[in-house]
Amino acid sequence: MKIIIVGATSVGTDLAEYLVQAGHAVTLIDHPSEELSQIANRLDLRVVQGDPTWPSVLREAGARNTELLVATSPQDEVNIAVCSVAHALFNIPRKIARMRAPDFLSEADKLFGDQAIPIDHIISPEHLMAAAVVDLMELPGSTAFHSFAKDRITIAAATCVAGGKLIGAQILDLENYDGKCKVLAVYRNGRALTKLENHTLHIGDEVFFCAERIRALNLISALMPLRPTGKHVVIEGGTHVADALALRLSQRYQVKLIEPDPRRVARISDHFRNSKVELYSADASNLDFVMEEKLYQTDTFIAASPKEESNIMSSLMVQRLNKVHTIAIIRQHAFQDIALAGSEIDAIVSPREVIISALLSHILQDSVEKMRIFKQGQAEALELLVQGTTRSSYVVGRKIEDLNLPSGVSFGLALRDKKVVTMDKNFVFADGDYITAFLNDRAHMRALVKLFKPRAFWLPRW
Repeated sequence: MKIIIVGATSVGTDLAEYLVQAGHAVTLIDHPSEELSQIANRLDLRVVQGDPTWPSVLREAGARNTELLVATSPQDEVNIAVCSVAHALFNIPRKIARMRAPDFLSEADKLFGDQAIPIDHIISPEHLMAAAVVDLMELPGSTAFHSFAKDRITIAAATCVAGGKLIGAQILDLENYDGKCKVLAVYRNGRALTKLENHTLHIGDEVFFCAERIRALNLISALMPLRPTGKHVVIEGGTHVADALALRLSQRYQVKLIEPDPRRVARISDHFRNSKVELYSADASNLDFVMEEKLYQTDTFIAASPKEESNIMSSLMVQRLNKVHTIAIIRQHAFQDIALAGSEIDAIVSPREVIISALLSHILQDSVEKMRIFKQGQAEALELLVQGTTRSSYVVGRKIEDLNLPSGVSFGLALRDKKVVTMDKNFVFADGDYITAFLNDRAHMRALVKLFKPRAFWLPRW
C-alpha cells in the first residue's frame, strides 16, 4: 500500500517504522529539520521536506497515487487542512487524522465525514491513553489488556505471584479454571515458552490469555492474590493525557490531580472548575508533599507526567510506602525495561503501543478488524473476520490443524452468531466468524492476514 504520513512526530515516525517493516511504501512529509534528515537515513522510506498543506508538496510526495494519508501533526488545524487538500485535489480515498482539541472532538460526528470535512477516522491520543488506563483499573492485576469481538472477548496478561491459586500447576490448567479460556503465550525471563503443555506455572511468569471479558478478573485471581479496589485515585499530571484521565475517572472515583507547573495549573484550572477533580500544584515525587497529603494512602496511583524518570520514581515511592497499586505511563523502551525490572510497578502503559495499535486497526484491511501491539511491539494480537465459502476462502470449512500457519501463532476464542466459542481442535472456520489470534513475532503478521484474505474472485454478500 502507498501511504503518506504527515508529521515527523513520535507518533508519525513510530507508525512509519512499523509500516515500512510491514512492507508498505511510505512517504513522510514535514517541515525541513535535522531530525527529518536522520529519519531518512534510519528508515527505508521517502522523505519530502516542506509545508504539508501546500498542494505542490503533496504532489511531490506522490499524492496522486496514494491510497492512504495519515496526518499526525501536533496541530489539529494542519491535519484538517492537509486532509482537505488531499481530498479536493488528489482524491486520496482514505484519510486519518490526529486530533486533540476538545472543541473538535466534542463535535467530531458533525465535523468529519463524507458530507463534512473529509476525514474518515479521528485519532485522539489523549482519549486513547485514558481509555487504556481505565481498562487496567477495571481489570486489576493485569499488565496488558484489550477487548475484541464487540467487547465480548478480551486478551489480557498477568504476572504470576506467590499465593496465586494455580502456581505450580500445569499452565493449561488455566483453560479449565473458569469459563472459556485459551492460554496464548507464557513469557519466562523475557522469553516465550514453547510446548506449554509440558510446563508448570512459576512465580514471575507473564501469562497472556484469551477469555470472555466477564471471566477475565476471576482468571487473573488464579495467577495472583487480588487486592480490593478502592475509590481514591491520585494522578501525577503535567500532560493532556493526565487531564483527560482525571476528568474521565472523576465520574466514578475521587481524584486528586498533582500538577508540578504552577503556570499550567493557572491555565487548566477553569477546565476542572465544574468537575470533582481536586487540583494541586506540587511535585508528586517530593517525599515531604507525599507524606503531608498522605498520598500513600490512596488506592491507585497513576504516574502520567511528561518525565519518564519522575513517573518511575514517584510510582516506586508510593508503592514502597504502602503497597499502593501503581500504573505508570512510560514512553521510551529503555525506561520501560527499568520500570519493569523490579516488578514493583503494577502496570506500564506505552503510548506507542496504544496509539499505533489504534492507527493500525484503521489502516490494516484484508479481514483485519482490530489489532493490538504488546511486549514493546514484539508481539501482537489480531481480530480477524472470516469471509467467503469453501471455494473462495483458504480457511472456511477447515480446522486449525489443516492450515499452514506461520510459527508462533496461537488462536484464542471466536464470536460466532453472537456466541463465544472455543477454538479447539474440533473448531471449523465458518463465514462470519470473528476470531482472535496472538503472534509471538509480529514479522509473521502479513502471512497470517494473507491466509484469511478471501481469494481474488470472491464477492462479498450484499
